[in-house]
Amino acid sequence: MVGGHSSFDQDKNRLAEYETESTEYSEKQGGGTDCYNSKTGEFLGRTPSSWRKLTSFFVLFSAIVAVIWGLCMGIFFQTLDFYIPKFTQQSSLLWEDPGLGFRPAGGLGYQTKTGQYKGYSIYSSLIWFRHGGDGNYDRLRANLDKYLEEYEPGFFANQGASLTKCDFESKPITKDESCEFNKEWLSDAGSDIKCISSEYYGYNYGRPCILLKMNRVYDWRPIPYDIEEIRNHTTMPKKLKSDIERIWEEKCGDRSWGEDGLDPCPYLNMVWLHCDGETDADKENIGPVTYTPYRGFPGYYFPYRNQRGYLSPIVMVQLKNPTPAVLMNIECTAWARNIRHNRLKKSGMVHFELLMD
Repeated sequence: MVGGHSSFDQDKNRLAEYETESTEYSEKQGGGTDCYNSKTGEFLGRTPSSWRKLTSFFVLFSAIVAVIWGLCMGIFFQTLDFYIPKFTQQSSLLWEDPGLGFRPAGGLGYQTKTGQYKGYSIYSSLIWFRHGGDGNYDRLRANLDKYLEEYEPGFFANQGASLTKCDFESKPITKDESCEFNKEWLSDAGSDIKCISSEYYGYNYGRPCILLKMNRVYDWRPIPYDIEEIRNHTTMPKKLKSDIERIWEEKCGDRSWGEDGLDPCPYLNMVWLHCDGETDADKENIGPVTYTPYRGFPGYYFPYRNQRGYLSPIVMVQLKNPTPAVLMNIECTAWARNIRHNRLKKSGMVHFELLMD
C-alpha cells in the first residue's frame, strides 16, 4: 500500500506539472493573431531576425543565379555577329531554298468563337476583292502602299551613300554597296492600267497587280542559266522559255561577250519569274500575265550582305483579264540553276489564291 500510494502521488505530481507547463505555454502563445504574436514578436511564425536571414539568403541566391546567367549570355553573344548570321552558305538551311513573298496580304480575316470580327489574318493566302466603283480594294491598296514606303527616296538615313546605279553591263558591286531600286519602275509605260497607287494597282479596273519579292538570304548569289540550258530545260514553262529566247535575240544574239566571245550574256544574269495557274482550269481563268519592270529579279542585286539601305528587287505581276467570280490557285516560281522547287516546303515558289467579284 505504501509503495502504491507513493506511485500514485508521483503520477499526480507529474500531471500537475504538465498542466502548469501547458498553461504557461498557452499564455505565452496568446496575445496575438494568426499573423502576428505581440508577446513573442513573431510574424507568420518567424521572428524578425529569422525573416532577415531568410530574405538575405534568397537575395544572395538570386544574385548569384543572375550573375551566372549574365556571364553565360555574355559568352554566348561573343560568338554572334550582329550583321552576319552564324550559319551562311551551305551551312544555312535556306541556302538552296530561297522563298518568294507576295503583297497584298491579309486574306478575309477571321472570327472568334464569340463571333467577334478580328480583321485580316496574316496567315491567309487569299486575295479577294470586288472591283468597280463600289469595290472594297482600299485595304489592298493600303497594304501595297505600306510595303512600298521603304522604296521612297530618303526613307533610310544616309541611304544615298551606299546606293549605286546598276545595270546588266555594269561592274559587280562591292561588299558595302547596294543597287538602287526606284518604285517608279513598277509603272509600265505601255500599259493602259498601271500598277501605281493612283490607279489602285489595277484592282479598281479588274486588272490586279501582285507584288512579288524574293526572301533575303545572306550572301546568296544566283547562278543563272545560259541559253543552251534554258533551251534544253525539261521542266521550265514554255512561256518562260519563249520570253527568255526573245530577250536573248534582242539583247544578246548579235553580240559577242568578252574578249574571247565566250563570256555569258549579262542580260541572262537573272532569277527568272513565272506565274501561272496550278491546274489547267486555273491557267485558263488567269488570263494574260505581264511582269514589270523585269521578267524576274536581276542578278546584280545579289548578294545581300546587310548593306545600309538595301532594297530587295521586286516585280509587279499584273493579271490583264482574270475571270470574275472564279477562285483561282496561282503559283509563282523563281528559276535559277541553284534554286530548288518544293511545293511542300514552298521553296523557290509562292502560292496564293485570287477571287475577283
